Amino acid sequence: MDKATGSTHNNYPSLYRKIRWSFGTMIMSLFTLCWIVIYVAQNQLEIISLHHWLDTEANRYIQTYKQDGIEATPPNESEFSSYWSEGDLSIPAWLTPYTQPGFYEYQLGEEDKHFTVIEHPSGRGMMYIVFQDDADDYLDEYEDSLHLYTFIIGGLITLGMLLYSMYFMRTLARPLVSIEQKITFMSPDKPSFSVDSEYSETRKIEQTLLDSKNDIAGYFQREQEFSRFASHELRTPIMIIKGSTAILQKVPDQPHVALKAINRLNHASDEMTLLTETFLLLGKESIDPHHFAYHALEHLVQQQLDEMAPLFAKQDSNYTLTSVNPSKIYAPESFITIIINNLIKNAFSYSIGNIGVNLTNNTLTITNRHDGNETFNAGYGCGLVIVERICERMHWSFTSNDSGTAFTTSIHFVCDENPM
Repeated sequence: MDKATGSTHNNYPSLYRKIRWSFGTMIMSLFTLCWIVIYVAQNQLEIISLHHWLDTEANRYIQTYKQDGIEATPPNESEFSSYWSEGDLSIPAWLTPYTQPGFYEYQLGEEDKHFTVIEHPSGRGMMYIVFQDDADDYLDEYEDSLHLYTFIIGGLITLGMLLYSMYFMRTLARPLVSIEQKITFMSPDKPSFSVDSEYSETRKIEQTLLDSKNDIAGYFQREQEFSRFASHELRTPIMIIKGSTAILQKVPDQPHVALKAINRLNHASDEMTLLTETFLLLGKESIDPHHFAYHALEHLVQQQLDEMAPLFAKQDSNYTLTSVNPSKIYAPESFITIIINNLIKNAFSYSIGNIGVNLTNNTLTITNRHDGNETFNAGYGCGLVIVERICERMHWSFTSNDSGTAFTTSIHFVCDENPM
């Protein structure tokens, strides 16, 4: 029987790695967002500060102009350059396009110029108040200090989050690793384990695993006991019955009824022997090679049909056997015999006409008409269940189809020499 191997689990992603990358991505995203917020905030703070300074100088000049007129003191010449669009020949050419009041920023070579445009207090033209070269960089020291503190604080926060995330991931991974290790002890031949998780959710998982292990061990023990019982306690009475019927057959001048009963005992003991061997083989984890041999499908099918000939004659039924290039199958003979016998008996039990048996290469197909009558499968008291179980064990393909008037079963035997 096939077993799942640990290598198949390697095809799936690791939960621990998923959590680790998720936390790492979240931390880097938060750190990047923090830097972006600080960068945007300090730029906006700089703009607000420069804007406020320019507005203050512009308002002071307007108030002074109302008192002193053209003699009004211009904005602080150590910090600002001021121009009037009316008759001021020294106005730079790059300022002339700005004809609407507002706060502006212009990149002049390597210098980032900040300036404001207002209507001249005289009512004629526009007035430009422009920061002198490098005069608007008074916040640079503050920005450098802000960046340094931001880097230090951000680095400490990032380090703290990394340490905490590692602690959290290890805390989360520890019970998962413990559960994974305990799964390896689920086999009945492995020692038991204790439930020692610190968390209620993982304790429930471990307790469920432990209960399942105990149940599996119980099932395994009962299966082993049944196998021993079937192997010794059932075979013994079957042999006694066979020996007794052999002795009875030697008694001379027996009535016909007695001979008929003896034959029925012989037939029933043969079926019991076949079923016992089959069930014991199905219950084994692996089937010993000496149970396997090559068997001709056509011969086994014809043999079962011949054995059931009295049943066909009694019910006034018949069959048609079509054989095309039949194969030999490498398998236990009991498996093939029970499958063929069970399918033919089921088909015969519920057929209202002849049964069609088709054998093509290594595929056996049996068809019977029932015209909608009840088709409760029963052969050997197990119906098609035992057929499906054998096919599953041997990796044979089994299909059935009920068209409403006819029931068709088909088995594709595997011919390869591959003992289970």
